Amino acid sequence: MKFKIGDKIYVSSHGNWPNDCIGIIANPPEFVVQMVKNQNPWDGIHRFVQGRKGLIEFFWVDFEEPQKDGDGDGPYNGGEVEAEYIALIN
Repeated sequence: MKFKIGDKIYVSSHGNWPNDCIGIIANPPEFVVQMVKNQNPWDGIHRFVQGRKGLIEFFWVDFEEPQKDGDGDGPYNGGEVEAEYIALIN
């Protein structure tokens, strides 16, 4: 696994989260876990979802500052972010 709980990370802007931001890898809230428990369930801090080109790995991120999503909804204190847009901050 690329990340662990408590890792400070940088999220690059992309379609789901249009602003660069800083966050911490965390466990998703229980209500989020329950929402998807029968399809693509969370395994601790990450989950896999089948995309058109293969499996996409997501991690739960608690944002340092609340963020709006790609639809302009929010601001959210946390959310799932594709692993390819996350970089560890040393």
